[in-house]
Amino acid sequence: MNKNSKLAADIEGQRFEMTSDQWENLDCIQISEDTYHLIEDGKTYIIKVSKADDAAKKITLRIDGENKSVTLLNELELLIERMGLNVAKSKKLRVLNAPMPGLVTSIKVEAGQDVEEGSPLLILEAMKMENVISAPHHTRIKEVKVDVGQAIDKGTALIEFDDV
Repeated sequence: MNKNSKLAADIEGQRFEMTSDQWENLDCIQISEDTYHLIEDGKTYIIKVSKADDAAKKITLRIDGENKSVTLLNELELLIERMGLNVAKSKKLRVLNAPMPGLVTSIKVEAGQDVEEGSPLLILEAMKMENVISAPHHTRIKEVKVDVGQAIDKGTALIEFDDV
């Protein structure tokens, strides 16, 4: 990677963008396996890595005792974003529809609740089998559009999501 390549870190919705040379020259030292000491603009920070998902380029940091969610972006990802081709954002569902006809036997969420990708949303019984319907991505529940005991057709709107 050349020293003028752009890198970015989104920390709780705030973007920090630097060249790779600037990132490498940060005044940051590792003080234990998962803890770092950073000095920036005369201010000292103690940063502990709580959780890291290398594939998704997401990290949870504890900075001076406060948890922060961080997403890392390389130069190609920044270019794709600038071109408006960010697939992750464009594929987020607004409404989850029933993948099959069935009977709603359990609802696991309520309006206003934040859910992670893969979290169970509801149970749909179809052909005597219970099917767990899960969140397709991290989101917030705007409205549950069905009730327990309701028979539904394929394509029926089950849950509406809010932007997060």
